[in-house]
Amino acid sequence: MQSRRHISKLCRSSASFSAMALIFTGCASFDLKPDATVVTPQAEAIAEAPPPPDWVVPAPDALPTTDWIRAFPDPILIELVDEALRENTNIGSAYARLNAAIARERISGADRLPSVGATAGLSRTEYANSFITDSSNHSLGLNASWEPDLWGRISDGINASELESEAAASDIAGARLSITGQVAQSWFSLIEARLLADLSRRDIETQERALRLTQRRFESGVAGSSDVRLARSSVAQAQALQATREQRLSSLSRQIEILLTRYPASALEAATDLPDLPPLSGAGAPNYILTQRPDLIAAERRLAGQGLQIDLARKALLPSLSLTGSTSAAGRDLSSFFNLDALVANLASNLTAPIFQGGRLRANVDIQEAVLEQQMQSYIGTVLDAYLDVENALDGEARLAERETALRVAVDESLKAEERLELRYTEGLATILQLLDAQTRRLSAEGQLISARAERLQNRVRLHVALGGGAYGDVPPDALPVFLRNQG
Repeated sequence: MQSRRHISKLCRSSASFSAMALIFTGCASFDLKPDATVVTPQAEAIAEAPPPPDWVVPAPDALPTTDWIRAFPDPILIELVDEALRENTNIGSAYARLNAAIARERISGADRLPSVGATAGLSRTEYANSFITDSSNHSLGLNASWEPDLWGRISDGINASELESEAAASDIAGARLSITGQVAQSWFSLIEARLLADLSRRDIETQERALRLTQRRFESGVAGSSDVRLARSSVAQAQALQATREQRLSSLSRQIEILLTRYPASALEAATDLPDLPPLSGAGAPNYILTQRPDLIAAERRLAGQGLQIDLARKALLPSLSLTGSTSAAGRDLSSFFNLDALVANLASNLTAPIFQGGRLRANVDIQEAVLEQQMQSYIGTVLDAYLDVENALDGEARLAERETALRVAVDESLKAEERLELRYTEGLATILQLLDAQTRRLSAEGQLISARAERLQNRVRLHVALGGGAYGDVPPDALPVFLRNQG
């Protein structure tokens, strides 16, 4: 493949995350200028550096789970993802862009072949003088032209179009991966919103029970009217929080329906509980994402294609050769078209070279080189962001687990404290403020625990999306051009 002639394996000489920018700017990974070789001291130092450490203790195959959606024990999520991959408009747009890229590749390939055209004409001459006979003339001709690929300009254009088709196919993989991640995260957020809404409903029941208890104590003369007002205030606050959470629940339901291209009727029903978090078997080495993330693969192909655009701009300064030929016949009746003596044929060759165009062609070379530099800098930033995404997600695995463990303890202790204070308040040994404070602490701890569980699931989704591999970044083979299917 042409991309392999213009881009080397970028991950082989990586030494550390902080040295990535030097890798891409310093080493001779790109062979885009025929008369230039880039070798820097930074590249030599990086090549001699020790291999990078693993992110985590690797699995036996040193790779993460590929079919990671099905690793979550949630059949509804699997159905939603499959539906989104079939129906989402962003994925449909990516397929359309691939079809356009394939069509442009066919156009580029046509430049290797001769172009043939046909001409036909009909003329009629009538005279005012009756002594001169009117006449009709017919003409028919064929013309052909062909440009030999003297300097490889046509081949460069074809290879650049092929690389763009590969990049467009990677864009489809990126769209699939992105939509899969969005559906999974939105689904977990929807379940979280339902659990929080259920928690608010239970909290309202608790607050109303405390209000009834306070009213009885007030009627018995044990509590004052301020206690009743505080209890009523707590009920109203719980009702306000429930309204907010119900609104978020409806909004998240519509958000998922938009991803599925369903009519946003907020009719999607959330599951009753969050699924268990699958075990993480491994995440591979840092260079894994360079060969798996669709956005990086697409950017690599476009970098190689831009290198060819520089070659094309330079070859526009060279002479071009074109061969043309035509044949024609004319007469007053169609029978002359089949008479060899009436045929006229010519063959010509033209060699043209630019002499003076006001610096336009050389300026185009400068433009293409500047575009390559822009794409290079963007690519380096994308690689570093990808590493950051993976590192943050892996760091979140441990931190979020610690948070969930601590919150479980907080929920258990706050629930026992609330039960004890409610009993003491009934006995008149505690104040309403103590009871309300205990209820608030328990409610806050339960809500945070629900959110922490959802965040751990969403963080796992972010990790798999950041790694970029797996079944949800694979494009169905029947949607790809033949040369991409053969690439495997």
